[in-house]
Amino acid sequence: MFVLEYYLCIIRLGLGLKQRRKVMTKKKILAVVELYRERFEAEEIPKIRLGLDDKFCSRWDMLAHAHYLLDGIVEYVENPEQVGETGRHLGCVQMLLIVCGCYTIREVMNHNRPDES
Repeated sequence: MFVLEYYLCIIRLGLGLKQRRKVMTKKKILAVVELYRERFEAEEIPKIRLGLDDKFCSRWDMLAHAHYLLDGIVEYVENPEQVGETGRHLGCVQMLLIVCGCYTIREVMNHNRPDES
């Protein structure tokens, strides 16, 4: 239930591809992916895809699966027809990072905001 509440909170806050009616650009999505990838690599978190019938048993499992999902985001962001899949994967990665205590909801929201220009 705890994870579901966080996931619903993320959806309500618009942490997928839209943030306050502004769409994340491809460049911004890739920058966020790179931020998370650098963190996973610095913490030596491997990329592991959990199967559809597997359960997350630990923080490590969740972070390893989140790391695995980053490659999909990079692939999906290239295809405008997969904008939904891009947002779902990014939202899942961000939810896992929040649940695992890597970032607060506010920090993740700020990751999605447009860069100040």
